[in-house]
Amino acid sequence: MRESHRSNRIAPREPINLTEWTSRTDRGHKGRLFTCGRPGRAIFGQKRLPVECVIIDNWVEGLPGAEVWHIVSLLGRKKDGFSEFGYYPFRSAKEPGEKPTFQEWFDQRYQYGRFIVHEFPTTDARGIPSDVAEAAKGCVLDLLESSRNVVVLDSAGAERTARICEAIGYKKVNQR
Repeated sequence: MRESHRSNRIAPREPINLTEWTSRTDRGHKGRLFTCGRPGRAIFGQKRLPVECVIIDNWVEGLPGAEVWHIVSLLGRKKDGFSEFGYYPFRSAKEPGEKPTFQEWFDQRYQYGRFIVHEFPTTDARGIPSDVAEAAKGCVLDLLESSRNVVVLDSAGAERTARICEAIGYKKVNQR
């Protein structure tokens, strides 16, 4: 755990629930697969507070080392309609608005091309619609078969992310 920049308390580590996954069978995939929670979840939990850039930076720094990360985002909406992007200085590419998209913001903040965002919006605590699950699974498998580093992201990095990984035949290796 790291010391918080705002107090002498120990701050939770970002990203929350960072978990590595491996294939249950030898598929010959060279890519690495991880799941985790959204930036700020370790710090604020379920509170609806703005996530500062420094916290997003900590989330990025907490990912395992890789030249390029493919972020497969399952972020969308809460059951009450609140956008899971409402915490951030960016928005989903699937939502209208003035803020830059998730991809645009990451390109501007970090080295262009270091993160490639694939969005499959879902509703938290409502499961994943079959068409969205199929599209997300296909994306993850294609990336792994192409030796890419993939992180599947939802609000806490536990439910929706696990359903995708399990559905493609992967199991947890370790969790931080």
